[in-house]
Amino acid sequence: MEKRFLQFIFLILGGILIWNLWHPFWRLDLNESVDPSSEETIIFEINKGSSAKTIAKNLDKEDLIVNKNSFLRTVKTEELDQSLRYGRFLLSPSMSLRDVVTILTTEGTGEMAVTIVEGWTVDEIDAKLFDLGLIAEGELRQCTFNCEFDYEFLDGNFGLEGYLFPDTYFIDSSTFNAEGFIDLMLSNFDKKFPQEMRDATKANGRTINDTIIVASMIEREVRTEKDIPIVGGIIWKRLDNDWALGIDATLLYVQDDNELTAEDLAEESPYNTRINTGLTPSAISNPGLASLEGAVYPEDSDYWFYLTTLDTGEVIYGVTNDDHNNNKEKYLQ
Repeated sequence: MEKRFLQFIFLILGGILIWNLWHPFWRLDLNESVDPSSEETIIFEINKGSSAKTIAKNLDKEDLIVNKNSFLRTVKTEELDQSLRYGRFLLSPSMSLRDVVTILTTEGTGEMAVTIVEGWTVDEIDAKLFDLGLIAEGELRQCTFNCEFDYEFLDGNFGLEGYLFPDTYFIDSSTFNAEGFIDLMLSNFDKKFPQEMRDATKANGRTINDTIIVASMIEREVRTEKDIPIVGGIIWKRLDNDWALGIDATLLYVQDDNELTAEDLAEESPYNTRINTGLTPSAISNPGLASLEGAVYPEDSDYWFYLTTLDTGEVIYGVTNDDHNNNKEKYLQ
């Protein structure tokens, strides 16, 4: 009796071992992710010469795939062993196993990750790349005016402020050049500003360039998700009614010290939206996706005024000029 019991136990353990190693239903894992709701992104690095087994083990350790054996079976069955690349990859627990395999076998990567922050200007991007030793000072800025890029959405614009999409980019420092990096950012913008958003822009009677300029203002003015479309609606409403926008961020864009004096506020500059109506000649930052969406899909409201508190960044709204003056006295003194 005891012998049969032990045989039964060994049979079960053997079955579990075979199941884990063989996993006959491994294809079902291809569309599964560790955490579909995750918004986390992880920079996953593969060293040159790493085997598929090592890569699978590390992916499993970082909780980026549901089953390491399913990963290995996919790579082997589809003969992708030699297609696995090395370098750095941006992955997320929300990605399916199939997505992970695709990224690791098709995306070009480099040995350096460069993050362009939402709201940075061309000059700030230029300074970042200079600090990293990738370009000469001013090289990227000069290229935004002098290099030629074939993207329909540019429509002959002078300068590329607003179109250099903020994201994490993987580059090879040995082959890096400003023109290639700008093209990479423009290509990303092309993907992140799809036809659906372009159609909505046209339906609203706006041009893409005007929409990018408004998005760049939103990016500099507010960051809270709920306020972005409301402020977008206020900006468009003021523009449509020939009101001055009164956005100090537009004048700060052309200031060297990031401070405004009484003389600055009275300056006859096309970027002074306190005394000029209409839009500035260019965008004042490179906006992220949320600000782009806020400009394309603004929210209607009764508000005509807003301000941002100095301590918490809370956005306070007003319907009338008296409301706005009272808010300034209450929150900005």
